[in-house]
Amino acid sequence: MTARGRGEEHRVASPLELFFDLCFVVAIAQAGAQLVHAVAENHAGEGILDYAMVFFAIWRASRWGSPSRPYYPPPRWQ
Repeated sequence: MTARGRGEEHRVASPLELFFDLCFVVAIAQAGAQLVHAVAENHAGEGILDYAMVFFAIWRASRWGSPSRPYYPPPRWQ
């Protein structure tokens, strides 16, 4: 998959990009369902901690593998 130009008119997301995003939406929804079950069983603290760790892992994976990543330069660490 090659990067598209920023100035390209009428840019739309490809089916692959939409599927990629949908996978992460489903993963976060599943983590949220586990959080609801933990809260319902009076394990709110453990559930929130687990959800936060899973959410952070999913978020980092989505940013590292994002199809839009070529549009943004890597951060410059000083």
